[in-house]
Amino acid sequence: MKTLAIIGSTGSIGKSTLNVFKKNKNKFQLLCLAAHSNLKKLNYQKKIFKPKNIFLINNNINNKRLITAELFIKKYKKKKIDYVISGLSGFEAINFNFELLKISKNLLIANKETIICGGEIFINFAKKNNCKLLPIDSEHHCIDFFINNFKSKNLIKKYYITASGGPFYDKKNIYNQTIKNVLKHPTWKMGKKISIDSSNFANKVLELFEAKILFKLSNKEIDVRVEKSSNVHAIIELTNNLVFPIMHTAKMEIPISNALNLKNNFKINFDDKKFSLLLPNKKKFPLINLGFEILSKYDHIGMIIFTVINEKLGKMFLKNEIKYGDIVKILINTFKNKKIFKFKSNIRNLNDINKAINYAKKIELCLKK
Repeated sequence: MKTLAIIGSTGSIGKSTLNVFKKNKNKFQLLCLAAHSNLKKLNYQKKIFKPKNIFLINNNINNKRLITAELFIKKYKKKKIDYVISGLSGFEAINFNFELLKISKNLLIANKETIICGGEIFINFAKKNNCKLLPIDSEHHCIDFFINNFKSKNLIKKYYITASGGPFYDKKNIYNQTIKNVLKHPTWKMGKKISIDSSNFANKVLELFEAKILFKLSNKEIDVRVEKSSNVHAIIELTNNLVFPIMHTAKMEIPISNALNLKNNFKINFDDKKFSLLLPNKKKFPLINLGFEILSKYDHIGMIIFTVINEKLGKMFLKNEIKYGDIVKILINTFKNKKIFKFKSNIRNLNDINKAINYAKKIELCLKK
């Protein structure tokens, strides 16, 4: 029986993981459930799933039923956990995800901030701790699966990550869209932040950054295509002109099940199934061009700055402090100011990563119309 811990169990990734666990209880010993701060939901999950321990990442509560995050890490340093799922979101997860590498044999991760801001430092720290990183974002999961199972890797010419196009791909005049409309993703059930990012292609920019880091790809090896049904998650192009679209139903349970080495029964119905691979409309969604510009000119610090500012703007939109279209306009205008790249330190360790994030948080946004 394999040991399992689910960190971020009250969020969307955590809930999907618990759906998988519920059908495979006989295969796992559930050592721990943890949430950022939602004790009410965590206590409910404890009653249903009966983990050995529970804790809060942001624990300001004096509760004898909870262990501390520090004790959890200390407890499993010697006897590592077989599978740890990190479903935590945001920048606050970065430091803790570094800690999870010390206690995990396999870390299933979907936290973009950790992969992008951590970069090669996070990848190398995983290797140092003999921890296998298993990406569970659908696009990177599919690429990872292909790379690990395709013998002739030298034949791979290009990797495409796909986008659904979000709710506005075929609509005009989207600048003043409401929060309600922005959060209506056509094919996925997701949290607010990722729904906003998906609607304006910021999510694809972040996924380009992740792909470059996770698979050590050159800028010429990665690109984006639109596939509206969300059944195709990645496309692999070979040098001999064969092309492999990788498909699965739009459910997070599939990459999670695969990463846990489990079977699942979420099948695609191929009857009358049609899909088209489209070039993204870069004029309507200019963040794609900005993403490639960052990859070619600004490297790691540029990726961090984009990730930080994009999250900040998403929060401002949800608070009605800016209009929907302002997110893209401010990002593009801010990156036109070359003074934002005055961060002097080389990013060599976790401390440097946190310095770079704090630097990016203080950058003055270009709000001009």
